[in-house]
Amino acid sequence: MNIKKIDKINLKNKRVSILGAGKSGCAAAELIKTIGGVPFLSDSNLKSSLDLSMYDYELNGHTYKVLDCELIVISPGISDKISIAEEAKNIGIPIISEIELASWYTNKPVLAITGSNGKTTTTNMLHQIFQTANFNSEIAGNIGIPFSEKVKQEIISEIDPDLYVIEVSSFQLEHIIHFSPFISSIINIQPDHLDRYDNLNDYIEAKINISNNINQTDFLVYNYDDSTLMKYFKNSPKNYIPFSIKSEISPLFNFDGDKVYYIEDNTKYSLFCCDDLKIKGEHNIQNAIVASTMAKYYGISNEIISESIKKFDPIPHRIEFSGFINRIKCYNDSKATNYHAVSVALKSFNESIILILGGIEKGQIHSDLLTSIKKKKIKKIVCYGKSGRNILKQLVDIKPVVYINNFSNAVNTAINYCNENDVLLLSPGCASYDQFENYEERGNLFKKIINEHNKK
Repeated sequence: MNIKKIDKINLKNKRVSILGAGKSGCAAAELIKTIGGVPFLSDSNLKSSLDLSMYDYELNGHTYKVLDCELIVISPGISDKISIAEEAKNIGIPIISEIELASWYTNKPVLAITGSNGKTTTTNMLHQIFQTANFNSEIAGNIGIPFSEKVKQEIISEIDPDLYVIEVSSFQLEHIIHFSPFISSIINIQPDHLDRYDNLNDYIEAKINISNNINQTDFLVYNYDDSTLMKYFKNSPKNYIPFSIKSEISPLFNFDGDKVYYIEDNTKYSLFCCDDLKIKGEHNIQNAIVASTMAKYYGISNEIISESIKKFDPIPHRIEFSGFINRIKCYNDSKATNYHAVSVALKSFNESIILILGGIEKGQIHSDLLTSIKKKKIKKIVCYGKSGRNILKQLVDIKPVVYINNFSNAVNTAINYCNENDVLLLSPGCASYDQFENYEERGNLFKKIINEHNKK
């Protein structure tokens, strides 16, 4: 992705247009006001769920008012291919992301995590490690708290962090220019958001942007097992740190199938055993290695890392155990919004599975998921939502599959297909926006339905 390099702009008394009046856009506006700038919010929606009365703003479309500015901040949910953004580029108005803006106004160390899957778990793990070590760590970014919101709080002395741990998405990385974390990581790259990008390579380039500003005193932790990342970083300098769960390539922590270990004086020492963890699946071993490696390069001891990883609870909506119905184990994996995440979830179970897929697809089902579905003991697949019929067409020759449009009806139908000792797994593989505001709302409804069945 070719991004024009610009100097940081002094925004005092300068007009800054913000595309998108959601949580990220309003946080950017608040930060701009705090440093003395003049924000203008523009949103294509007819209404806003947020109070915009304290801002200059427009709704129901982006007009040429947007172009009356020194700088444009683009929210992650908005593509820079919309006409007003193209017009801005044509006349030379710089466009930056909200995380880029926030990074201009803090000197605190930033540790940033990206990847197609595992970002949220790894970000929370790393944040917990720093808390265990008595660091004043602030968590932000794609995790639901805009980086700008935290930086504004820092400026007005509401918080005084030692460091920031932030989750960053490909959308947020599209328009970084100076954003330069002290330690970055790319957990993996799998096909995702192909409804936004013209092709997979554009998506990959957006992720790789996190490495744009690495200097000799910074670190990048990357997945040695990921063929795409190996291609990009095979001849990288020593401060590009590989990790693996398949080979002993890491200079710090490696995995032998049962435990993650480190080597001192030619002796292997256990960092943690898989059986010690509260989180399921090999993918979570990978997430734990990433968090541990980032913490270690920051200077945290092995003892504190080990203690924190062992205490870490699964995050909501990511292979989250949601209770029993009789002796049926129910898992909420609503955060699985791409098909690779579904493959990962399926590998976490040996029991017979009734799988719920659906929502809004970001691309066709790929071969890895088709292979997982063929190999796993999946008794029935229930498809729902806008893309449910298309999912059914892709799977009907592989496994027993039905389509139920309404989510609640689909969950209840799936429950009826379950027998004792089966796993009921909501792992949609799709965005939630056809029937929900976000994946959290979808996951919460799933848990509510499970809970109501238990009361019967």
